[in-house]
Amino acid sequence: MSFSIKTIILAILCVVTGHLLPFFQDLAGEVIWYSTVVGYAVLTLLLRKWVANAQKGSAIKFTTAVNGTTAIKMLLTLVLVTGYLVAKLPFPRQYVFGVFVVFIAFTALFVIETQRIVRS
Repeated sequence: MSFSIKTIILAILCVVTGHLLPFFQDLAGEVIWYSTVVGYAVLTLLLRKWVANAQKGSAIKFTTAVNGTTAIKMLLTLVLVTGYLVAKLPFPRQYVFGVFVVFIAFTALFVIETQRIVRS
């Protein structure tokens, strides 16, 4: 199965799971939540492409790409959470914990794919 399909499935799983959890249902229907999940999916696809291209180059390019992807995702997560809290949007706890779970899920998928790229 291609990485794009896995990413789409994971995004759908994140959205559906949000609707199934009683404490998260209020946020799960909001546009901001859909945008966050789709944003992480697109970011993961772009970063995977960067790492795959860097893997064909030198070891330092690959290491820089892997470290760069980590920094990008961590800083983006910080900006999203801080922006949401500063804006005083509804359901702040659900959003913060939801973003954390989405971050972990897409990072795990990315790490598994990166390991597969390295082995091949």
